[in-house]
Amino acid sequence: MNNNETAPHLIDAATNHDSLHTISSTTSAWDEVAAIISGLIGGGRYGLKIRIPHAFVMTFLFGNKLPFRRKLQVIAKLAAEHSINLASFACLYKILLASMKVLSRLIPQNDGSGDGGASVHSGILRRLIKSVVSMVINGPFSSSLKRTINPSVSTPAGIPQHPYHAFLAGAVGGYIVWGRYSSVNYQLILYLASRILVGCIKLAREKGIRPFSSKKLKFANSYPYGAAVIWGTVMMLFEEYPEVLHPSLRRSMDEIYRFASFGYSSSSVSDVL
Repeated sequence: MNNNETAPHLIDAATNHDSLHTISSTTSAWDEVAAIISGLIGGGRYGLKIRIPHAFVMTFLFGNKLPFRRKLQVIAKLAAEHSINLASFACLYKILLASMKVLSRLIPQNDGSGDGGASVHSGILRRLIKSVVSMVINGPFSSSLKRTINPSVSTPAGIPQHPYHAFLAGAVGGYIVWGRYSSVNYQLILYLASRILVGCIKLAREKGIRPFSSKKLKFANSYPYGAAVIWGTVMMLFEEYPEVLHPSLRRSMDEIYRFASFGYSSSSVSDVL
């Protein structure tokens, strides 16, 4: 009697589990789509918020010879480029993450078994292609690190399945979106390069890598020396090799150190004194 009453409940529970699994899979797919749309909107909005004030100040500060209408056109162009590029990169980055997440789950399941009728050469070629794709998707050291994916554990939408996915998606997006030279793109590349350098030094200190982990190289102790090296280097380049500096930096330094605001050059310092 108890067994007969329990059986329908087990069947209902199994059916409900399958339904929940289907809903969960559908929700996960829609979550990835939502993450892509969110990146598109967030990138565009942030680009406008950051670039409009900066372009406004720089254009009116250094574009004295431009007419007012032209200044507004320059501001709009720079803001649009920054916004579109950030939106495009964020969208492409999320698409690539979602794609690699799906591929990384499918590759281990398709082991190529059951191809007894296939030729030896076809089997070798198939395994080679699968190995290359697996190395690209899961990283070159995935097998040695045993970074297998547990299908029951889902990564949140918009988050890389592996850290390697973030690098690969960022590299592809960087080449496609930011690979074209422009003043906006170049400025962002320089900004990121400086932040990456500081971040790598902090990471090396956290990992205990010498000499960065030394107590003498803490931020409070090393900052004055860093400032001395950077300013000493830029002033030497400005005085001896000004052509290698970025034009905007060179113009700013010319105005400060060449008495441009007084209408004099460095050759007429005695006239000012």
